[in-house]
Amino acid sequence: KNGTTIPNKKKIKTKFQSGGDEEIPSDSDEINSEEETYTKGKSHQYSTDEEEEEETAQEKKLRLTKQYLAQLEAEEAEKTDDEEGHDLVGERLKTDILEQAGKLQRKLADEYVQPSPDDITLLRGHQLAVTCLVITPDEKHVFSGSKDCSIVKWSLESKKKVHTIHGGRKGTEDRHVGHTSHVLCLAVSSDGTFLVSGDRNKLIHVWNPDTCQLLHTFTGHRDAVSGLAFRCGTHQLFSASHDRSVKIWNLDEMAYVETL
Repeated sequence: KNGTTIPNKKKIKTKFQSGGDEEIPSDSDEINSEEETYTKGKSHQYSTDEEEEEETAQEKKLRLTKQYLAQLEAEEAEKTDDEEGHDLVGERLKTDILEQAGKLQRKLADEYVQPSPDDITLLRGHQLAVTCLVITPDEKHVFSGSKDCSIVKWSLESKKKVHTIHGGRKGTEDRHVGHTSHVLCLAVSSDGTFLVSGDRNKLIHVWNPDTCQLLHTFTGHRDAVSGLAFRCGTHQLFSASHDRSVKIWNLDEMAYVETL
């Protein structure tokens, strides 16, 4: 400000007797150089740590894979006396992949034996055409639904009728315990706790399969209920209808879940 010139600290040119100009590094240059070296060092350290972590993850994955293959080999070895464990594991892996893709096929025709006339039993009891059948998980009873609006429980041991849930007349839905329209579908839970039936009148009835008592009635479909299925091992029920929808129900809570 007062006319005094302050030399630049970054680079100061000094003239020597040799006549050449030479640059003298300032303090700021040294600091910048130290910072650059420090940054490079940290960067190298981070990259090394990442490589070590990646290598550790790969080793862990490899170890778990070896354990899984060893487990498969042990399981397959218990099923057969074949000593070629690796071939057995390979077949097991192929089977698992096909099963997950929904393309697994099993040959059953060679094991099929045509029943003899003595093995066939004719059961009569419905007044109109039978529309659906379901067998209980213990294979002791069969439930049949019919266009006469009734459900019949049969004993497979005695080949006789055990109980009949009678159908009612149309318009008596409020006071009749049962169906008043064609029964179109039946399903039993995998543990045998619930029997469900769907009819042409948009209703789903939930029954106790042992006592044939009505437990609950689901409403919600806008057309005939044409299909029923339980999710295996659960009390989750799927119902299909002519209204082009699938509804999900929870029978533990006797509640509606969602509509697909």
